[in-house]
Amino acid sequence: MRKLLLMLMLTIAVLTTACAAEDGKKTTEEPQKTENSEEQTTEEPQKTENSEEQTTEEPQKTENSEEQTTEKTTEQTEIESEEKAPIDQETVNKWNDYLASVKEQADVIKASLEKDPLSQNEMNMKSEELFGLWDGALNYLWGELKERLPEDEFAKLLDEQRVWIAEKEKAVEEAGKGFEGGSMYPLLVNQEAADLTEARVFELLELFK
Repeated sequence: MRKLLLMLMLTIAVLTTACAAEDGKKTTEEPQKTENSEEQTTEEPQKTENSEEQTTEEPQKTENSEEQTTEKTTEQTEIESEEKAPIDQETVNKWNDYLASVKEQADVIKASLEKDPLSQNEMNMKSEELFGLWDGALNYLWGELKERLPEDEFAKLLDEQRVWIAEKEKAVEEAGKGFEGGSMYPLLVNQEAADLTEARVFELLELFK
């Protein structure tokens, strides 16, 4: 009986020891899991660093956009600096001086046509010179206006000029009507064209005084 009790006690002790050993193993394995989780945790900052590197790249895009904005601003400034010069009194005075010179030359030709003993061919040539003088003045003034007027104002003036040209051509045709092919035809049409063009030049000038 004593032997039986002794063996039973030994068996219980062995089982108890075995259970304690297994619990100890489980307990010792837990830190390994904890270490693995810590290793995973230590890997997170690497992802954070990558995200920070991407974040540091953003200012480069911002700098590029700022450079593009600066370039656009510079281009706009250059365009603004190229704005058309205004038609001020100094400009009008310059036109007046030029047209006074043209008128002086035209008056000399007119006086010659009226007083000098010229042949018909000479009169035709002088009348052509007279018209060319005023036509050149009109082209000069027109170029000045195109350089200085805003686009909308110049477009409006261009429409008016087209109407004037049509009316001038009709008037010139009427002036030579009945003399087509005759020796006086060039004189008549040139003088009409010269008179109308001279009037148009000073009409345009008056618009901007």
